[in-house]
Amino acid sequence: MTMTTDQVNDKLQYLLGTLRDGEKGFNEAAEHAHDASLKQLFQTRSAQRSEMISAIETHLMQGGEKPKSGGSVVAALHRTWINVRDAVTGKDDTSVIAETVRGEDAAISNYQDVLKETELPSEVRSLVEGQYAQIQSSDAELKALKQQYEAKS
Repeated sequence: MTMTTDQVNDKLQYLLGTLRDGEKGFNEAAEHAHDASLKQLFQTRSAQRSEMISAIETHLMQGGEKPKSGGSVVAALHRTWINVRDAVTGKDDTSVIAETVRGEDAAISNYQDVLKETELPSEVRSLVEGQYAQIQSSDAELKALKQQYEAKS
């Protein structure tokens, strides 16, 4: 049976929250990174997430749905925990990269949850798969960077 419009919109709203979390997380990572090239990378990733947000918002609005404006509660709690931990331990570039990897892994998991739906309309599946591929690519790059930074330590 095909998913209802409400079910599809719920999935897109879920991903919208994930993307907003990523956009905020990468902005925070850029603020805390010491290396200029890392700052640039994180700013670029934040801008990428903004574009992805726009694509989902456009799709939702075309269907008459109002996009929700916040991220997820889980991500807000995670950021709060990170801020408390960082106040005690300080931040270095390796730990900042590690947190971005953790965020990307969470985003991948959320996208996989949505892509498990066998009845997603083809245009939605195409949009989600394209964004998923971008997140996977980002995750692979960040994991490689993390290994490089850990090797320097």
